Amino acid sequence: MPTTPTQQFRRIEQPLGLKVGVTLGGIALIGAELWWFLGKKRQVQQATIQGDIQELTVTVDGGYQPDYIVVQAGQPVRLNFLRQDANSCLEEVLFPDLGIAAKLPLNQTTPIEFTPPKSGEYEFTCGMRMYRGIVAASSESSNDSDSSRHQPKTTETMAELAPEPPPLAESVPVVDGVQEVTITVEGGYKPARLAVQVGKPVRLNFFRNDQSECLSQVVLPDFGITADLPLNETKTVEFTPQNVGEYPFTCGMDMVRGVVDVQDSVSSN
Repeated sequence: MPTTPTQQFRRIEQPLGLKVGVTLGGIALIGAELWWFLGKKRQVQQATIQGDIQELTVTVDGGYQPDYIVVQAGQPVRLNFLRQDANSCLEEVLFPDLGIAAKLPLNQTTPIEFTPPKSGEYEFTCGMRMYRGIVAASSESSNDSDSSRHQPKTTETMAELAPEPPPLAESVPVVDGVQEVTITVEGGYKPARLAVQVGKPVRLNFFRNDQSECLSQVVLPDFGITADLPLNETKTVEFTPQNVGEYPFTCGMDMVRGVVDVQDSVSSN
């Protein structure tokens, strides 16, 4: 008699030792990931003052060393990133809250300069956000360079820091009835904070001369705008804000950011 083919799969029993090994391996992997992201001890170091700037060298090798940098808020900072790791994940460093994105060539030192506008923790990451570090800006002044006195700040200690006002927005001039400004896209947005008047048309001319893929697109989510930014070309976006408030604009990966500050009235520069 001919046999009837069956659609059922036959269960194959695995040896008990193999099951135990796979389970233990999975638990070990999860534990290693938790240790790396939660339990790994931070390398804390305070930036030293060189002339009128706070400066520190950060070695990029399997992460960032140091990965917790203590600086003074409101004072210029220069971080010299020396990349020694060929991992493509580390070929770019991002400071989302400061609007900075920079390429890190292998075996070269890349200086990045900024001024922390207020007290707080500013995260920096690799291009894929797998490796991370913190710049901790404090309003407290101290001449003691012993980094052992500085520990990562908890929520309680951060609350004790005196609040400082955000950086001033740059007023957008009016040209033929339209508030218009050119934004240079290079390692971030310059200017990154704009002041415009509510109810009046706005024209932003984005000129991109940075090859970073992260900056190849700009998004203004509150105005429903997404635009590609061709390299070495100017891309114009237009909108009319109807309400007062702060409206972010970001790169396509939401890593580099700027702000359109819509006000009732804007003083001219």
